[in-house]
Amino acid sequence: MNKIREFLLNYSKQTHTDGYVLGISGGLDSSVMFKILEPLPIKFIAIKMPIHSLQSDEFDADLLTKNSNREILRIDLSDIYDEFIKVLPDTSNTLANTNLKPRLRMATLYQVAQTNNLLVCGATNKSEYLTGYFTKHGDSGVDVMPLREYIKSEIYKMGELLEVPDAILKKPPSAGLFEGQTDEDEMGISYDELDSYLSGEKIDEKQRQKIESMIEKTKHKRCVPIFYKREEE
Repeated sequence: MNKIREFLLNYSKQTHTDGYVLGISGGLDSSVMFKILEPLPIKFIAIKMPIHSLQSDEFDADLLTKNSNREILRIDLSDIYDEFIKVLPDTSNTLANTNLKPRLRMATLYQVAQTNNLLVCGATNKSEYLTGYFTKHGDSGVDVMPLREYIKSEIYKMGELLEVPDAILKKPPSAGLFEGQTDEDEMGISYDELDSYLSGEKIDEKQRQKIESMIEKTKHKRCVPIFYKREEE
């Protein structure tokens, strides 16, 4: 993890910025990223951005940050989300409505980042990134993804070493969409199966096909915008 910290320090210096801003949800990935950033000798702002969020997630985010001497902001975006939904011509797509939440958080992070000459730090891990389990221009809308090369099981090990609260380490990974929602239910695969596949191990054939289908279908989420290549006209 010291190498990740060194990478973050160097990148901030290279980009002539003063540090990082991070959104924290009370989940494992952002908690690990918070613990990595917290001791760095640069400016660091962590932001809680509830949008009709579960009380348990807010409690866990508070637990993570309660003894920190870093700047911790809480910006409730619930009313903004509600007003945004009201002016949209069609809100029949539940997934689109859900993805609006991380996109509002992305806009908030960049507002704070630009105001303070900071970079936006993400917390997406390799397991989520390769299967497309993130919101395009939402939680993927960041300047750096320090955890992108680490599978979920490695994030758990980091969390233990960094002394992330047990309440966060032990709860099932979830996007916090509703009570009882979990990442594994949404994806239809377990992180153990996914991590085994990404580590080159043999898994159930149906699950292998499902993972490879997810990777293929979400390829567009991992690409920079394509453009028309001018030929001789």
